[in-house]
Amino acid sequence: METLKISKIANKKVCVKTCESSGRGIYAMQKISPGDLIIQDTPYAAVVDDANISVACSGCFSKGGRLLCCSSCNVIHYCSEECQRKDRPYHQHECKSFVKHKRTPPASIRLICRILMHRMNDLASFKGIEDLQSNRIMFKQEQIETFAQMCMVVRECISQDALLSASEMLDLFCRMTENSFSILDEEMIAFGVGIYPNVSLLNHSCRPNCVVIFEKSKLMVRCIEPINNDQELVINYVDLSLPVEERRKELQKQYFFWCHCDSCELFKSKDNIDPRSALRCQNYKCSNAIEPPSSLDLGIEEYTSTCKICSHNIHYDVVDVEKRISKSLQLYEKGTNLRDQDNLQAMTYFKQAFEIQNKLLHMANYNLVSTHKALFDIYCNLKNWPEALSHSLALIDSYRILYSRTHPLLGIQIYTTARIYMSMDNVDICKVVELLREALKILEISYGFKHPFTKMVEMNLWDAHGELNSKKC
Repeated sequence: METLKISKIANKKVCVKTCESSGRGIYAMQKISPGDLIIQDTPYAAVVDDANISVACSGCFSKGGRLLCCSSCNVIHYCSEECQRKDRPYHQHECKSFVKHKRTPPASIRLICRILMHRMNDLASFKGIEDLQSNRIMFKQEQIETFAQMCMVVRECISQDALLSASEMLDLFCRMTENSFSILDEEMIAFGVGIYPNVSLLNHSCRPNCVVIFEKSKLMVRCIEPINNDQELVINYVDLSLPVEERRKELQKQYFFWCHCDSCELFKSKDNIDPRSALRCQNYKCSNAIEPPSSLDLGIEEYTSTCKICSHNIHYDVVDVEKRISKSLQLYEKGTNLRDQDNLQAMTYFKQAFEIQNKLLHMANYNLVSTHKALFDIYCNLKNWPEALSHSLALIDSYRILYSRTHPLLGIQIYTTARIYMSMDNVDICKVVELLREALKILEISYGFKHPFTKMVEMNLWDAHGELNSKKC
């Protein structure tokens, strides 16, 4: 490995190196402990996504509260006149285009425009963007043609002085596609997209030792697993709840590599079954993962085995299992298509899918977890707290299998469960305190002690402690 002399990551704990298998990456120069803040960075350029453009400030990316709307385009919103003033050098060009063409380009177009405006205002800064991997030769021709069409829209939105040559514009679109980050709110829900050149050097693993979190648009990389000296820092690029093959396909499609991380390689052996695609043991008191029909030899009509955990005799009619899984996926898709139109009808389909999946699939199976999430969201919207609690508790059990013990998604779900308990009649305050303690312990590592979200959970815990002490008195 060769150490690269890149000064932009001014952190004594890490350096940038290159190796044949994964190219450039960020490596530890000393031991790093869970909870350590490793890198923090502001975006080179960032935009609020299309769904949140009216509910988040396009200047500082704060959410909630009363927002001011740009009086010219009536599209972009700000939390204060100060944010509007600071954003004016970038918004003034797109604003004219919004008014002239009476349409708002998608987030990807708006992001490219802001990258180009930043370049025009500070040409030297663009070196960090040019150094990013573009992989242009790996993109399919239809993708390049789409980028070419998008370039035409960009030309309508900004000053001609800010534009690059046609070939350079295509390279820029490729770099953005490969290196942009979804900007996440406190609950890790995307509401924007940005370019962070320094952090783009982090490579992927399905067993990450670091996590990316945000405070407004500021990105922070925090350690969630012990890292040794000279060990690479890695994050996840895709949803870790996806089965191995699905993750690999997604990584191949978007990032042009086949993942060979320890987590993916573990399930190559038939002795190790990926719970994300597994069936459940037919002994419902057992939590063991059972090999799914899709991984069995072709032509097998019946599958018989013995559970390695509880010694229960396993018997599956393969055709029947495949039919039931297919039916549940059809019901889930129908529910998903109705989410924005008829929540109650969508819930009916999700419940039918859940009834099939819950009897058949392992608790960490991706399809069952997705259905739990869908029902949880609907029941929360309906303020049906007992049903929401049932699915939230199930998600916690699944997340303990899918994610590391310090992953923020686990901490968030535990905190959310505590909040549901607090919304119910006859609150079990002891349970609330127990959950908030566990959530806070996780979030202090993944978000840090000073993050506003961690502070909010800490305040909730103090309030719950006070209520518990008053009841004891």
